[in-house]
Amino acid sequence: MSNKTEEEASKDNKNLEEALSAFGSLDDSKLEGLKKKMETKKMNKIEQSIKIGVVGVGQGGSRLAETFCKKGYDTCVINTSKQDLEFINVDEDRKLLLEGSLGGTGKDLDLGREIFEDSISEIEEFLHPTLKNQDMVYLTVSGGGGTGSSSVDTMVDILFSMGLPIGIIYILPKQTDDAKSKSNSIETLSRLAVMATDNKISNLIVVDNAKIEQIFAGLPQSKFWNVSNDAIVDPLVKFNSLTSKASRHTSLDPSDFAKIISCGDCSIYGVIETSNIEEETGLAEAVIESLQENMLAEGFDVSQTRVGGVIICADSQTLDSMPAININYCFHMISEQTKGASIFQGVYDDESCNGKVKIYTWFAGLGLPMKRIETLKNESKALEDLQREKASERTSQMSIDLGTDNTTKMTDQINRKIKKKTSSFGKLQRGGRSSSIIDRRRKR
Repeated sequence: MSNKTEEEASKDNKNLEEALSAFGSLDDSKLEGLKKKMETKKMNKIEQSIKIGVVGVGQGGSRLAETFCKKGYDTCVINTSKQDLEFINVDEDRKLLLEGSLGGTGKDLDLGREIFEDSISEIEEFLHPTLKNQDMVYLTVSGGGGTGSSSVDTMVDILFSMGLPIGIIYILPKQTDDAKSKSNSIETLSRLAVMATDNKISNLIVVDNAKIEQIFAGLPQSKFWNVSNDAIVDPLVKFNSLTSKASRHTSLDPSDFAKIISCGDCSIYGVIETSNIEEETGLAEAVIESLQENMLAEGFDVSQTRVGGVIICADSQTLDSMPAININYCFHMISEQTKGASIFQGVYDDESCNGKVKIYTWFAGLGLPMKRIETLKNESKALEDLQREKASERTSQMSIDLGTDNTTKMTDQINRKIKKKTSSFGKLQRGGRSSSIIDRRRKR
C-alpha cells in the first residue's frame, strides 16, 4: 500500500471528524484523559515469564503492592483502616475496606482475624478481577502491625482455594518498633512456617526492615520508604522480567525461575553492585564481601539453600570486555557458599548499569532465620518487662501521701459526714420540707 500524502491524510482526518460529529461533540479534555490513560497502560505493560498478581494487606503490605503496581503488575489492596487506604496509589476499584472496627485493629491479632473471617465472601469476590488470569499470586504483608499479620490465615486459605501457587513477601519489624510489633511478627511468622510446611505456600520471602534500615541508613525519612520498597520489589521484578527474554550470553529461562519460586520454605534475595571488573576474582570478591550484607534479611543460613538463581547484569560494552573467567569465579563462589545447591545462572545485557556489574541472587528452600527470631524474642521480652514495671509503679505514681495513715483518714471522713449532717447547709440540702432549695428546683 502506498503512503498517503499530507493532503490526503488531512482530508481523511476531516472526514473522520465529520463522521464523529454525527454522534455529538467530543470533549477534548476527556479525549486527552483517555489518551494519557492508554499511554500509562502501555508504559506499565511489562514482560513477565510468570504472570503474577499481587495482593497487599495492611499499610505496609499495601505500600509494597503499590510499588508492584507502578512496575506494571496487576494489584489490589485490602485494609481495615480507611485512612491507610486513602493514599495508596492504585485504582479505587482495586481497594477494599473491611468494616468491623473503629479503623484498623490496634495491633490486636484476634480482632483482625475476626474481621477477615467474617468477610470471606466479600474478599473472594473482590480478588477475582485481579487474579483471574494470573499464573501465581504474591501476598504482601508486614508482620509488625495488626491488619496484615492477622489476615494471613484467612487470606492464604482463600488464595489456596483459588488454585493459584502462593508466594508471600513478609516484612519483619524495624529495630525501633515496640514489643507488640515484635511479638506479633514472631507469632505470624510461626503460622506462615506451618503453612509452608503444609505446602499451602510455595515461596515465603522474608524481608527484614531492621536490615533495610542498615542498608539505607543515610536516606532522609521522606525518601526512605519509597527507596526501601523499591529495593524489596525490584529483585523479584528483575528475575521475572529477564527470564522472559533471550540472552546472547546465558539465559535463566522461565522454567528455571519457576523451580526457584516453587521450591517451598523460606527465600531471601538481594542485589550486589560492583565496579571491580578488572581483576579475575573481582566479582567473586564482591560476592564474598557483600553476599550477607546485601541480602534483605539476616539470620539465615545460605548453606541450607536447595535451589537458587544468580543473574549477572552489565551493559554490553562491559560484558564484551570482561573475561569469562571473572564470571565463572563468581558462580563458583556462590555455589560454594550454598554447599552445592542447584543454582540457575543468567547473564544479561542491561545498558542501565552504566559500567557497573549488578549481581541478583535468590536463595530458596531455607529454614527460618533462627538467629533473627531469637533477637526479636529477646527484644520483645525486654520491652514487655519494662511495660510490666511501669504498670506495677502505676499505683504509687497516681496517689498522694496526705501524711496520715488509713485509720486516721477513715476517722476524718466519718467526722466530716457528721458535721455536714448537723450543719445548717446540710439541713437545707437534706431537709424534708417541700420548700428546700433542691426540691423547688426539681419541681420546675
